[in-house]
Amino acid sequence: MSVKKLNNYEMMIALKPLLPDDLRKQMHKEFVDNIKGFGGEVLDVDVWGKRYLSFPIKNHNEAYYIVYDFTVFPENITEIKRQMQLKQEVLRFMIVSMDDTSRIGKGIKKKEIEI
Repeated sequence: MSVKKLNNYEMMIALKPLLPDDLRKQMHKEFVDNIKGFGGEVLDVDVWGKRYLSFPIKNHNEAYYIVYDFTVFPENITEIKRQMQLKQEVLRFMIVSMDDTSRIGKGIKKKEIEI
């Protein structure tokens, strides 16, 4: 019998820059709830805030960035990506697997999202 193992991931999302705070908080809560529903855990959230883009994405020159460090079973990553692609508020996102977890929670915090 094999034991399922949680893997560590980091996801950066670039949201549309003019989203209201309540919508951003709702998206954050949905993401955290989804990860918990998959048996994982959100370890750290780093809100970078609004930044200029190097090139326009969907006619936007700015984006609101949030970085999540989380654990989840590898077979759930496909579903997480699918859900992110369906959200109109997301300009871009990227999920990477993390081998070195020693730096989680050590980033400079600009803002915190309150649920």
